[in-house]
Amino acid sequence: MSHTLVIGGGLSGCTVAAELAESGMKVTLLEKTGRIGGKVREYGCKSTDKCNNCGVCLVGGLWEKVEKNPNINIMCNSQLIDVTGAAGDFSVIVKHCEGSFYINGVSSVVVATGFEESPVLGGHLQLGGTKGIVRGLELEAICKDRGKSALFREAPKSVAFIQCVGSRDKREDSFYCSRVCCNYSTRAAKVIRHYYPDCEITFFYMELQAVSNGDYYRELLDKGIEFIKCRPLRVRGGDTVKVEFEDPSGLATSSDRDGGVIMEREFDMVMLSDGIHPSGDADRLAEICGLGQDANGFLRSVGDSRMTGIYIAGCAGRPAKIEESYSDSLAVARQILAVVC
Repeated sequence: MSHTLVIGGGLSGCTVAAELAESGMKVTLLEKTGRIGGKVREYGCKSTDKCNNCGVCLVGGLWEKVEKNPNINIMCNSQLIDVTGAAGDFSVIVKHCEGSFYINGVSSVVVATGFEESPVLGGHLQLGGTKGIVRGLELEAICKDRGKSALFREAPKSVAFIQCVGSRDKREDSFYCSRVCCNYSTRAAKVIRHYYPDCEITFFYMELQAVSNGDYYRELLDKGIEFIKCRPLRVRGGDTVKVEFEDPSGLATSSDRDGGVIMEREFDMVMLSDGIHPSGDADRLAEICGLGQDANGFLRSVGDSRMTGIYIAGCAGRPAKIEESYSDSLAVARQILAVVC
């Protein structure tokens, strides 16, 4: 029986593992934390009075499917130490909480280590305090745990979203679009509007990515959502959260700072739309597995994966939305099955 080692037990790793195991392959799934599921397991549905196609439904039942499949050996609190050999007959060293050991006869290796949240330190946006400021993963948890009649403990009168936090920022070595921020933030804004029809919602943005078919921007405008095209300079947390930004119109008569007219707005809450950064293990795994890295630090294959036996799935290789990571991981699994068969 062919044996595949999957590194990373999040959405991509579990999708690959489930697809291979259901086809009769043996899979060892390494997860560095105490349980599988990764970040997506904490994501919340963004439906309102209708489905908003956020992608969370794609993983419904996936974790249970992986945990119950007898062909999958899940090893939590584990990491890959070394890989030797060639496609069809790798030997790997795995470090587990109970010690290090070899696994021989591995036919293929899939790196599916996901991504890291933006550090939001040292980049374009300056932060002062944390009260009233919500990060992307925190917003996901709020959506996941929401009740029937309330999303927050207290109804907010005003909420701001700041886009491209940790993305398109040369100071954070992330001069690229993370692709996911517009998707989850605009859908979350719809959820807030659904719960609190009178809440003022404002987006500070550089540009909006296409989220769905049709005029998505017009749909948001019709819901009374305001858009200000600029990057805020500073956010100060507190009972009211203050956002400083350079006047995009050039018509304001506020204080002049560094040649620009600086404005300030106050909000009850500010949501930071975090981008995607390469996994903290990317450098190490590239060296161990003989992989390359692109200019942004994401992993890339060196040669044809069907020949090398080393595959990359999901956000280990690039910023990707839920549905993109899911379909990419299915494709990787089917490539492996095609080689085996």
